[in-house]
Amino acid sequence: MVGSVTGVRSRLLTSGGGTGDIQAVHRVAEILRLFTLNKPKVTVAEATARIGLNRTTLHRYFTSMVLDEILERVPDDATAYKPGRLLLQLGAVAQGQRRVLNVAPRYVDALSVDTGLSAVLSLWGASGPVVSLVSEAGTHPILITVRIGAMLGPDSAQTRLFLAVSQDQDRVERYLKGLSAEARETLESQFESCRARGLSRVEVPAINGVVLAAAVFDEHDVAGTIALVGSTASLPEDAAGTEAALLRAAALITEELGGEDTRQAALTDPAA
Repeated sequence: MVGSVTGVRSRLLTSGGGTGDIQAVHRVAEILRLFTLNKPKVTVAEATARIGLNRTTLHRYFTSMVLDEILERVPDDATAYKPGRLLLQLGAVAQGQRRVLNVAPRYVDALSVDTGLSAVLSLWGASGPVVSLVSEAGTHPILITVRIGAMLGPDSAQTRLFLAVSQDQDRVERYLKGLSAEARETLESQFESCRARGLSRVEVPAINGVVLAAAVFDEHDVAGTIALVGSTASLPEDAAGTEAALLRAAALITEELGGEDTRQAALTDPAA
């Protein structure tokens, strides 16, 4: 049986992106749709009746999904399956991001108005921070902005901050492994200063720009970053009032997300 499951997994992973791959993804999605809040457990027999595939095929799918931690067996019912570790992890990420996107916009808008600068919310995506919200409510004569959906690189203030304060060391290590030794060393050298107050400042000489980012937390981990984007003139290093406004906005979002304890644990000087 193990050999047949391995064969199924191998075909799903190596068949070259053809019709079979698309069909396999569709079938996995059909299986996952059977799980709801009112029905957290599903048997192969139930899936057979609902989806219409034969029992042997569905059993192979369920077994393969268990091996990849998408599903797991229910301990007290040998015929039933429930969401596995991977699904729970993805669900937590999705729910956390949804909460941030529900809570943050009013604070990001207010921050832009208060400082006269562009304010940006970034969330961790598949391979790094992604700009998820931009507010240009500021009134400064020259506004530097960022495109929504932009993927931020390892030299960004947001990436430094995410990696420095994240409790998910597997995620941190996966990201760092993709960098050259020199780039990794440069990035890691910034972590200590980022961990002090959950703050990171990066200058962008090509556009005479500055990004000042602060971390926001939920009850599990760093949930995102909010940042001010300006020029070296509008966002100088000694802009204590602007920095305080950014930290205040981050603290308010963190409080609403229930992340104050997480913040205290992640930062080395959270009261500063």
